[in-house]
Amino acid sequence: MKFFTLKLLVISFMMLAASSAFASLGYNVSFDTSSLNGQDGFLYLQYGGFNAANSTATVSNFSTDGILASGPSSNVVDGSAVTGQLPGKLVFANTNGTNDYNHGINFGNKIDFSVLFASNDFAASPSGNSTFSLGLYSDEAGLNSLLGGTLLTVDLNNDGTTTVQSLAKETSATPTPIPAAAWLLGSGLMGLVGVRRRKK
Repeated sequence: MKFFTLKLLVISFMMLAASSAFASLGYNVSFDTSSLNGQDGFLYLQYGGFNAANSTATVSNFSTDGILASGPSSNVVDGSAVTGQLPGKLVFANTNGTNDYNHGINFGNKIDFSVLFASNDFAASPSGNSTFSLGLYSDEAGLNSLLGGTLLTVDLNNDGTTTVQSLAKETSATPTPIPAAAWLLGSGLMGLVGVRRRKK
């Protein structure tokens, strides 16, 4: 019985640790672009690392009431580690110093998306990190900023933590809820424990 209780405590601790990790690595991002409504401009997404563990940043669930250009710009620093296209999923690797994604838009009132970070190489170097950022510009070359240029940064640190900075009042980033898969895993484990207990 004591062994069973110990096992249950270990499982509970692992679930709590896993759920904390899941919650800290994903964000729902919102930008209030109502002051730019009807204006043409460009979204600049970047992801790059310095002494960083290998990782990815995946942008999904992109939505806007503005109008995206039919395709992304080729005017980027180095987009070779970026796959996908808005409004679909974008995946950034941090294998280059910087990876840009640049897309023209006629702004509406808002831009929303989710960003999820993943790595199987945390703690490879204790002092490094990767940075995801989004900026708004009036020109394709990114010389003339809108609303302050870079509006949001998220650092993925090599210890598996994240640091968020909203650099303009129009931006917000909130941690995503624990994915349903984590809850299902927990429910399944608890169900197995219950079945074993009944058999005894």
